[in-house]
Amino acid sequence: MAPLVAKRTARSRSRIFDFDSLTPEEINKREAEKEDLDQRCYKHFEKIRNRLLETHYNWCVAIEPESGYYLLDSNWERLVWRVKIYCPKSQLMLYGINETGTCGKI
Repeated sequence: MAPLVAKRTARSRSRIFDFDSLTPEEINKREAEKEDLDQRCYKHFEKIRNRLLETHYNWCVAIEPESGYYLLDSNWERLVWRVKIYCPKSQLMLYGINETGTCGKI
């Protein structure tokens, strides 16, 4: 009589993403792109920060670098969710509305 349950074989465990495959040139290129995006977005952030400090202190803002379009929310996770809905194809930068512009724990 044949067994009703097939035996499962254990698969070898490995990483889904192999992060070690990036070359140093690729890492440097990505860092440069991230820095360029930050500089373009920070220009817009500097313009709106003083106005928003009075009314939205410690909120988060996501800024689109080309148009200066921004989204505000008091919750960081809710803001990320809204960015995915309203700006799914563009890269945005997130800042905290405070004196330094940082958000999250350091």
